[in-house]
Amino acid sequence: MYDMLTHCPLFKGLSAEAIENILHDRQYSVDKFSDGYVIARRDTAYSGLMIVLEGRVNGVVPGKDGKKMIIDTISAPQLIAPAFLFGGYNRLPIDVEADGDVSIMTLHRGLLFELMQDDTIIMSNFIDIISDRANMLMKKIYFLSFKNIRDKVSRYISDHTNAENPVLDLGDLNELSVYFNAPRNSIITVLNDLNRHGTIKYNDGRIEVLKRDKLT
Repeated sequence: MYDMLTHCPLFKGLSAEAIENILHDRQYSVDKFSDGYVIARRDTAYSGLMIVLEGRVNGVVPGKDGKKMIIDTISAPQLIAPAFLFGGYNRLPIDVEADGDVSIMTLHRGLLFELMQDDTIIMSNFIDIISDRANMLMKKIYFLSFKNIRDKVSRYISDHTNAENPVLDLGDLNELSVYFNAPRNSIITVLNDLNRHGTIKYNDGRIEVLKRDKLT
């Protein structure tokens, strides 16, 4: 477990031995959940920071048609909704469901306070995590301000490449469709169109920018 936590953003910069010493005799829990299990419900009080130790979870909200809509996918060893742990409204904005077999570590809010007081690395890491999440949220709002999917995709490619490194691996298009709030097929259509016009070279999820001026 401690080896896994060395890759967790909260414990970045700490060795497995150091993490074990920090958590020794501390009150935390580790629980296992099976595929599809609802680990936490939306609008419930969030009093303990959850960390995915094994597997991954989905952040889910009900869609307009009553079907579940995946808002975010969180894999080990990432944190679940750290920005909602503190503040006047510390409630989860989503349902948290296991995507396959999952192991979750929970650090009570009071314990996290103690850890941050005792170790400046953990405190610095948590501040960085919250700041990064805020920046990510602003980027999502920024993308949603574009009127069409072509603008969103073009801007995303432009922001994630440069003249020195014009290549981008898009990764999972399903995750991008959530990020852009647009159907996966619409993203593929735009990519193929940019490829056809020679703006980019697109093949099997890999993009190479050929004409940056046209892209921007």
